[in-house]
Amino acid sequence: MTGPDAPVPAGEVLRRLDELTDLFRRRLQDDRDKRRLIERLDERLSQAEAGPFRQYLHPFVNGMALVLDRLDRYRGPDPEFVASVREELLQLLGMHGVTEVPVSGPFDPACHEAVDVREAPGAPPGTILEVHSRGFAHGSWVFRPARVVVAAARQNPAGDDQPPAP
Repeated sequence: MTGPDAPVPAGEVLRRLDELTDLFRRRLQDDRDKRRLIERLDERLSQAEAGPFRQYLHPFVNGMALVLDRLDRYRGPDPEFVASVREELLQLLGMHGVTEVPVSGPFDPACHEAVDVREAPGAPPGTILEVHSRGFAHGSWVFRPARVVVAAARQNPAGDDQPPAP
């Protein structure tokens, strides 16, 4: 008997199944290779795009930061005007994805620079006490770290830096 309803020998079925299994494995591996290649190309493209962007934005942000520092130190007769100019400059930076580094909470060496460490009764060690100059970042990339004063670790009566035993 020949045709579509004819029985296929078991050996032939196993051979065809092995061929299909092999084909499936090769295509699956090919798909994985393509996915890894696409991920690597996407990463390289992101790095290539970010490089010139940051290269040109960095001097602009640093210059704006210096202007903002001067505005923060202004003690003249028209503080409202200065505050409005400062806010406009921050909005302009924000339109380009640049944000101020947060300065509330604990010290983070990735985005803060400690300019001084002081005793601060009641403040947990590592807490930011004062901001000397604001920091600016674009996503996780920090253009300029915030320069801050940090609370010192409490010293026990023995004089070492270990916290007193409870």
